[in-house]
Amino acid sequence: MDRFDEAKLRIKEAIDLVALIESYLPLKPRGRMFVALCPFHAEKSPSFTVYADSQHYYCFGCGKSGDVFTFVMEREGLTFRESMEMLADRAQVSLEGVFSRGDQSQRGPDPFQILGEVRTWMQQMLFSDEGRTAREYLESRSLAPAIEAWGIGYCPERHGALRQFAQSRRLPPSVLEQAGLLRNGREPFAGRVMFPIDDERGRTVGFGGRVLPGAKPRSDGFDPPKYINSPESPFFNKRRVLYGLHQAKQKGSRRIVVMEGYTDVIACHLAGFHGAVAALGTAFTHEHSKKLERYAQEGVVLLFDGDRAGEQAAVRAMRELVNSQVTVKIALMADAKDPADYVVARPGEDEDLVIERRARFADLVDGADDALATWFRLARRRLDFSQPAELEKVGKECALLLSLVENDLRRRGLLQEMARHLAMPPEGLVRMLRKFPARTDKPEASSDDGPTPEPSDVDLRDIDPSQLPDGAVVAPRPIVAAERDLLAVLVHRPELTEQVDPSTLQSAEVVRLFAMIRTAMGEGRTTRAEVARHVFSQISSDSGKVSQDLRSVFARCLARADEIKDPAAFFAMLDKDRNRANSRNSARGLRQQLQAALAAGDRDTANRLTQELVAQMRTTAPRNSAK
Repeated sequence: MDRFDEAKLRIKEAIDLVALIESYLPLKPRGRMFVALCPFHAEKSPSFTVYADSQHYYCFGCGKSGDVFTFVMEREGLTFRESMEMLADRAQVSLEGVFSRGDQSQRGPDPFQILGEVRTWMQQMLFSDEGRTAREYLESRSLAPAIEAWGIGYCPERHGALRQFAQSRRLPPSVLEQAGLLRNGREPFAGRVMFPIDDERGRTVGFGGRVLPGAKPRSDGFDPPKYINSPESPFFNKRRVLYGLHQAKQKGSRRIVVMEGYTDVIACHLAGFHGAVAALGTAFTHEHSKKLERYAQEGVVLLFDGDRAGEQAAVRAMRELVNSQVTVKIALMADAKDPADYVVARPGEDEDLVIERRARFADLVDGADDALATWFRLARRRLDFSQPAELEKVGKECALLLSLVENDLRRRGLLQEMARHLAMPPEGLVRMLRKFPARTDKPEASSDDGPTPEPSDVDLRDIDPSQLPDGAVVAPRPIVAAERDLLAVLVHRPELTEQVDPSTLQSAEVVRLFAMIRTAMGEGRTTRAEVARHVFSQISSDSGKVSQDLRSVFARCLARADEIKDPAAFFAMLDKDRNRANSRNSARGLRQQLQAALAAGDRDTANRLTQELVAQMRTTAPRNSAK
């Protein structure tokens, strides 16, 4: 066993899948299993099942399956290596020398660790004498209860305080400069309340700073902005990071509400609206929506101010969201400046008034309109649809939106919705759109124009022949089903693999999974649980389509194994049926060869094939013995 496989095994042995998943969502025991609402798709009754003995999960609703590595990859949006590193940290397993020689030295200082140290120091400064004014500000905004959970801190106004701390801890200045904490000898965040910016994994990637009320102006007369953020860096991409997503994910929020501002997000979480997140110094982007596809099973709500700037932001967001796989709605706030104004309980305020405001905020979010409906409502404020010239402007904007859609099926659906909003038949809108040139750089239609077949409906050889054994052919569907039943028996009783000739297997995924079971047996893993852990570990290191299907097929086989009461008898029946099927296929081949030999006039070959065919028929369908 090489270092890579050994490290995977040590991590899997150290981390309990049930405990790992319970850190993300609540599980309910059901017999020897645990169930929950699936974190990967919306559902009302739990079909997500976790098996403690074999350390794997399977959703009977969407087909997602895997082990500890796969769960972290799917839930956190990580590569296999990143998930392995994350779990290794959790399990305290060293990965030295696992991936490549000298890898750690080449990667340089860990920016997340360095910024984490700065975060801790700033939080300590908040509780020092220097941070008294900052603490009073947070208390006045009712944010004091969030200080510890959100890592809120203070960057001292004292000249050189941050630099002195960095030197004392020997923190490399390059990382602090990339994070905008140091710049040309200055400390831009000095004197500000500091809000650490975490990615969805909880790693600090940057900071946001708010100037304190009543702060003295600089000697040069420069009036600093109220808020500043860390700049883009190799570890902080504003188009991908959403403030508060880590906390929303930890709370298991299935609906994400995107707003502006750190204090809005924190105030909403304190008030029980745990799906609140914020974009950072940029509009809501396509990259943001892609990231939320993993978490927002119940959709995304974008909150914008009801002023002109908010309306323009809503229109821009529509262009970013035309290819989003999540349901997106938009809400425009009219009677309050910020979400915090709805939800914050001010000191001494009547509790009933707070409850009433929070209920109005909940109604605002729940009553958000479909993004396209909002887009048309805002368009009607600008344009009079009853005027042909302005209707043509709307048509041009519709054409622009449709040109951004990558999927033909989605484009057709969007066109029909647009026609409904314009109160015209789709054919009429199509004729109008023909006036406008199509985008020449439109991406090719994606491969998801139609429903994706379930893994149980096709053989993997139909999906990606380049990853299959040489000379492989597509197995007929009945044979695929029978061989998956056989695999279920072998999972139940791994020792029966010795009685199966792998050359007789025709289904590609069964061939590969059978080989993995054989390997597990060869390494001394002889129980069902040990075999299951080994197989999932082998599959999980690849996130490609074939591996996803392999995981699903294997999970289905494990579930099927639970239904088999007498594995030995079932195996004997399957083996007999497989032999008959193989004999029928062989006989079919002999008949075809015989016909070819007769057509060619080759009597010697025809006689030989006839004898072989008769002998085989006698073997597969013997005559009843005389009574």
